[in-house]
Amino acid sequence: MKTTTFWREKFARAWLGPRGRSILHAGSWSLAAKIAAAANLFVAVPFVLHALGPEQFGAWATLVSLVTFAGFLDFGFGNGTMNLVAAAHGRGAKEEVAAVLVEGRDTLMRISLVLGAMVMVALPLVPWHRLLGLPQEMAGSSRTAAAAVLFTIVLAVPLNLATRVQLGLGRGARAFRWQFAGQLLTLALVILLSKSRSSLAVLTAAAVATPLSASLANTVVLWRSPEIAEGASNGRRPDIARRIRHEGLLFFVLQLAAALSFSADLPLISALLGPVEAGNYAIVQRLFSVVPLALGLIWTPLWPIYRQALAAGNHEWVAMTLRRSMIFAALVAAGCACVFTIAFEPIMSLWIHRPLGSGTLFLAGFGVWCVVEAVGTALATFFNAASVMRYQLAVAIIFACTCLAAKVWAIQHFGIVMVPWATAVVYSLTVLLPAVYFGPRLFNDAFSRRY
Repeated sequence: MKTTTFWREKFARAWLGPRGRSILHAGSWSLAAKIAAAANLFVAVPFVLHALGPEQFGAWATLVSLVTFAGFLDFGFGNGTMNLVAAAHGRGAKEEVAAVLVEGRDTLMRISLVLGAMVMVALPLVPWHRLLGLPQEMAGSSRTAAAAVLFTIVLAVPLNLATRVQLGLGRGARAFRWQFAGQLLTLALVILLSKSRSSLAVLTAAAVATPLSASLANTVVLWRSPEIAEGASNGRRPDIARRIRHEGLLFFVLQLAAALSFSADLPLISALLGPVEAGNYAIVQRLFSVVPLALGLIWTPLWPIYRQALAAGNHEWVAMTLRRSMIFAALVAAGCACVFTIAFEPIMSLWIHRPLGSGTLFLAGFGVWCVVEAVGTALATFFNAASVMRYQLAVAIIFACTCLAAKVWAIQHFGIVMVPWATAVVYSLTVLLPAVYFGPRLFNDAFSRRY
């Protein structure tokens, strides 16, 4: 065991320099959490599909996918807080870390209260069953399922802050251990309820609300740590609150553009083609989503470590790591995409116990998108850490508008087949190509800035 650990750490240092061990430690637990999340994606699907049937399963998949909106409904303040925590930690300013956390928490609590009031108003007014493509007799169940998702999103806004702060402090492993436990608990509960033939509302609530228990536990542990508990009593810092709001709002627009681009697939397909096609698309999407989930074990801890390195002036390490991470991401994504495309039908037989009948063109589109997304995410991780926001905002808004229009056109003319191709082509033209042209200037600006 010691020999294996030694060689892992040696490999991490060779590729990622002196910070490789920290990335490896956080990445190992991130991998465990991602594996648990992947188990949720794979293992739960056949159970829920059997319990609900194709029509309600499509609605369930659509509702569960909406939880991703919790990532941007904090208006970017979570990411802004993480960046400020990482920069303060990199400079050794311990009191500033606690002040940033307090201001970030208070800001997110206010946002959560406003969102909760909005949900209370919207729930009885919106025809949820029509949006999900379900019959009138399921109006009540649809509204209850939607309520579970919306209130989960409201609660997740402040509770997700603890994970970002732990990452900013270089303690990502602690946060990922809680995520791992939450995902396993969710999987067990969803399977148990599916075997009991529970309703759409109950299965939706189990899938989206159970992971919050892990977030709550992580939050309690963070606030009980001595350095945070002591520093939290030093009074308000309006200057830090302004910095969180400024950087956070930029992240919010960026996250909103990403949500419109990447999370709109299932709602669009449900509205234009019906829940059955949305369910078929969701199954393939979940298979290929294993690739970004796996690579996320690198990007998540690497973001705050980039910020710490920039604050410490270690620019050579940042440049080397960025180059190597992009190459590594492209190779991993290409290899996984080829395996999923070639072995798709055997995987479906083992997974959902029936052929799905997806064509090669459809699968190849997801494969190409996996590679394109992997390279773009590697670059975006550095840009986010370096607060290269204006460029990202301009590119993201152009991409979101163009991508949404391209997807609607693709669905109307070709069905679900060309949706991943539309995403990959538009992303390459509007995000990757401009990065090649503007990259040198952006890197010089990032390395000359004081953090």
